[in-house]
Amino acid sequence: MTKDNQPLSILVIEDNPGDFMLIDDYLIEKFSAIRVIHKETFESAITDIKSFANIDIILLDLILPDLKGEQLVEKVQEVSGNIPIIILTGYSDIELARKILSKGVSDFLIKDEISPEIIYKSIIYALERKSYIAQLNKNKKIYQDLFDFSPQPMWVYDPDTLLFLGVNKAAVDKYGYTLEEFERMTIKDIRPRSQVKHLEKSLKDRKRDCSNHYAGEFEHLLKTGQEIRVEIYSSEIEYGDKIMRLILAKDITDKQEYIRTIEGHNRKLKDIAWTQSHVVRAPLARLLSIIHLLELDVVDPDDIPFLLNQIKGSGSELGKIIDDLNIESNSMNQTHTKHGEVSIAGR
Repeated sequence: MTKDNQPLSILVIEDNPGDFMLIDDYLIEKFSAIRVIHKETFESAITDIKSFANIDIILLDLILPDLKGEQLVEKVQEVSGNIPIIILTGYSDIELARKILSKGVSDFLIKDEISPEIIYKSIIYALERKSYIAQLNKNKKIYQDLFDFSPQPMWVYDPDTLLFLGVNKAAVDKYGYTLEEFERMTIKDIRPRSQVKHLEKSLKDRKRDCSNHYAGEFEHLLKTGQEIRVEIYSSEIEYGDKIMRLILAKDITDKQEYIRTIEGHNRKLKDIAWTQSHVVRAPLARLLSIIHLLELDVVDPDDIPFLLNQIKGSGSELGKIIDDLNIESNSMNQTHTKHGEVSIAGR
C-alpha cells in the first residue's frame, strides 16, 4: 500500500484514549511523514494551537471535559487562524452538523463511520480547500488593490438604490467628498440637477438592454459645485450576494475644451486660406496689371499719378491683410501654448 509522503503536523484534541489510538492508527496507515500531537482538553491545546505555524490541521472532538459544542468550535477558531478544522463526534446530529459547518469548519465526521480512507480524504480535501481559499484571497487582494490604487476614479453602486457601496481614493480626491460622505450619497448626488433625468433614462435603457457593459458621456458635479464632463465605463460585478455595477470615470473636460479649440483653429485656418485665395487676389491683381502696363510702355504721362496712387492703395491694402493674418496667427499660437504645446513661432 502506497502512503502519502507529504509532511504533516496534525493536532488531535480528543479526551477518549481509545478513540485517539484508533485515529492515530488510521493516520499512520495513510501518511508516512506525519507528526501527531495529542491533547485531551481545550485549555491544554491552546498553546499548541497558537503556534499554528507548526500545525497543518486540527482534528477536534466535539465534546471535551472543559468545553463542548458550538462554543468549543468558536473558541478553537478564535486562536487557530486559518488552520483547517475537522470535527469528530459520536453523535449524528444533522442540524448540529449544519450549524457547525456554516461556521467554516472543513468537515464533520461521525466516529463510528470513520475509516482510514474517510479520514484521509477529509484531510486532503481540507488542505486543498485551504489552498484554494488562500488563492482566492490573494486574487481578491489583487483586484482590491487595482480598485483602490487606480489613478482613475472608480466606485461600486447598487443599481436598485443607486447608493455608493465602495469608492476608491482617486474618486475621493477628484470629487472632494470623504468616504463617509460618499456612503450616504447616491450617484444622483454627483449629477447636476439638469442631468438627473438624463441619468434616469440611461439607467432604464440599460435595464431594458440587459447589458453587462456600458460606456457613455455624462456631466458630473464636484463638491465645489464645478461641473465636469466624464466618460463612464460600467460593468456588472458580484458584490456580496448581489450583482452591482462597477464604474470607472475619466474626466474629459480638458480634452473636450482642447478639441473645441482645435476646431476653432481649423475654422480660422479656413478663413485665412479663403483670405489668401480671394481677398489678397484683388490688390495683387491691380498691382500686376499696372506693372504689365508699365512694361508695355503705353502709359500716358498724365495717368502716372493715378497709377502711383493705385500702387500705394494696393500696397496698403496688402499690408493690412498681412497684419490681420499675423494677429490671427499669434492668437492661435498663444492658445496652443496655453494648452501645453510649443508654437512654431515660439521655437
